[in-house]
Amino acid sequence: MTRAGIFVENQLALLGIRYLLDAEADIQVAFAASTPFAVAPGSVDCLVLDRGLLGELPPAVPAARTVLLTRGPETGSERTGATLPFDDAPLLLVDAIREVAAPGPAPVRQGVATLSPREREVLGHLVEGCTHDQAARRIGISQHTVDTYVKRIRSKLGAHNKAQLVRAALTTP
Repeated sequence: MTRAGIFVENQLALLGIRYLLDAEADIQVAFAASTPFAVAPGSVDCLVLDRGLLGELPPAVPAARTVLLTRGPETGSERTGATLPFDDAPLLLVDAIREVAAPGPAPVRQGVATLSPREREVLGHLVEGCTHDQAARRIGISQHTVDTYVKRIRSKLGAHNKAQLVRAALTTP
C-alpha cells in the first residue's frame, strides 16, 4: 500500500486529487492540506505538491519522493491537478505516484550540475511542463535537437521518464 500526502493550494484541485486517489485500492491518502506542514519521516511514501507551495515547505518535509504539479506552458498560470491539459491526466498522476513511491533508491546517477548550460535550459522547460515542441520553440531550436538533449539528460541523470527527470532536477545538486 502506497501512502500519499497532498499539499495543493487550490481547494477544488485538492478535493479532486484526494477523490481520485481514494478510488485507488493500492493508494492511501495520509493527509490532504492546502498549507504545508512538517511531515514525520516515513509517514508517507510519496508527496503530491503544488509547485506554488514549494517555497513554503518546512524543512521536515521529505523531497526525494515528490510528484510536483507545475504551471501550464500555454497559459503561464499556476496549474493544479484538476486542470491538466489532457484527458489522461488523472491516470498519469496515479502512475507517477506509484512510480515515485516505488521502493529503492532514486535513479539519479549524476547531478544536474553535470549538464551543459543548454541541457539545463531544456530541462528547465520540461520542469515547467513544456512538451519537447514547446521547449524547442521557446529556445529557438528544432524539436529533434530537444529530443537529443533529453536523451543526453536522461542518460546523465539515470532517468527513464519525465517524472524522474523532474524529480532529478528538483532534488539533485
